[in-house]
Amino acid sequence: MTDLSTGPEAQELAWLENTMPAMRAAVESRGGIPDLLVRSAVKSYTAVAFCNFTVFRLRLRGKQPYLSVPLLFSDLIPEGAPQKRVSSEPKYIRLLIDEAHPIDFYAPFLTQIAGATVDRYPKEWDCCSRYLECSNAGSCTHPDKAFAMQCGYRKILSSGRIFFGEKRNV
Repeated sequence: MTDLSTGPEAQELAWLENTMPAMRAAVESRGGIPDLLVRSAVKSYTAVAFCNFTVFRLRLRGKQPYLSVPLLFSDLIPEGAPQKRVSSEPKYIRLLIDEAHPIDFYAPFLTQIAGATVDRYPKEWDCCSRYLECSNAGSCTHPDKAFAMQCGYRKILSSGRIFFGEKRNV
């Protein structure tokens, strides 16, 4: 039986325990709910997700440790980070962890993408019945932040475009 208190799984969880506060702060700074950023260990890696959207996967197990990030964040990958594409994961990019690029090298990047997840979270619908109120306010006014995360108009408003109401600029 494997001792989970000292193996690679424990290293993944320990490292995440130290970095999750910064990642949750980044989510909160973008208007997201920090408690919706969670980690979960599975058979071969530990994943960090925001709501139901995977932010990244950390794998310190096996021969080659790596981070796996959705293609959605490819524009934010640090320059010089060793990358690998794997046909079995077409929607992800692997960032290799090695002596020149230890896991701590990626900490600022992971904090950045945790915050960026709030803006890049996939929409479920275009807008709710509060579209006029949100337009006049210039941002989402829905009191349920988890519900609001799924609104596509919230993203449009955060980019500065307003389609309706007194402040309409499109």
